[in-house]
Amino acid sequence: MVTRKTTVGDVFIVPVGDGRAGIGQVVADYGASAHYIAIFDGVMSLKMAETQAVKATSSPVALLALSMDAKLYVGDWLTVGHAPVAAGMALPAYKELVGVPDQFDVVDFSGNRRRRATPEEVGRLPYRKVVAPVRIENALKASLGLGPWLQIFDDLRPKGHVTSADMFS
Repeated sequence: MVTRKTTVGDVFIVPVGDGRAGIGQVVADYGASAHYIAIFDGVMSLKMAETQAVKATSSPVALLALSMDAKLYVGDWLTVGHAPVAAGMALPAYKELVGVPDQFDVVDFSGNRRRRATPEEVGRLPYRKVVAPVRIENALKASLGLGPWLQIFDDLRPKGHVTSADMFS
């Protein structure tokens, strides 16, 4: 098996088990080994996905998560191209406890920008968490009616989340 390093902009297909695939893209990095994974609206046949996946990255983002590249590394998700990440990708912001109880910082998606959080921001922002790639895959399948939608998938939907752009504009 030939492996390669996962890079921002990689476009890949996520087979859903019925001859179709979702389209995903690595849209940002976090640290040395975690990546923000976007899954776009819509699916297409596996055969079509291998040649048309890059075009699908202009679709709205259906799922967004901080994850690892395990499914890409072992080939369960096949990298089929590379494309620039859409300008204005809505990457999340988080809260982090900074040493003393009840003192939080707002931190951008990369972990590089931070500032003290207001009490209102602490209530709105989630803690950063890394999810397994299989959770993203199962959420995609559930969104297509190929499995049950579980409450743990709700956080993968980017609509309504506070973004880094919101916090650091």
